[in-house]
Amino acid sequence: MDDAAHGRRSRPFTLVVCASCHAGTSRLMDGLRRAVRGCPHGVLVSTGCLAKVLHCRRDRGLHAAVQPCTADRRPAGAVVRLGPLVTAADAEAVGTWLRAGMPDDGTLPDRLRAAPAPQHVARLN
Repeated sequence: MDDAAHGRRSRPFTLVVCASCHAGTSRLMDGLRRAVRGCPHGVLVSTGCLAKVLHCRRDRGLHAAVQPCTADRRPAGAVVRLGPLVTAADAEAVGTWLRAGMPDDGTLPDRLRAAPAPQHVARLN
């Protein structure tokens, strides 16, 4: 049976998590791993610091970026920056959002959407 028959609306994505700037967040990583395992075409990538893309810092929690893609891993949408994820409830909220197909309907709380790093912010002057 396909995912639609089971009520799952997830779509392929790549979730990249900063693995070098988080301390004591193994429970958060476990929550994200469970969420990705629950998505047929989800991929979790653990990488070094994402400071050029995110405001990740060791004392702030877990930061990540997720991009929708096709089943053969071609990008199919804009990158969404996540973080900081601080509690298990934050990881669960991200997991629920991923399994729902990453809708842009407020399912993902605004507080879990990270701002771009300073070098990616448009200059106003």
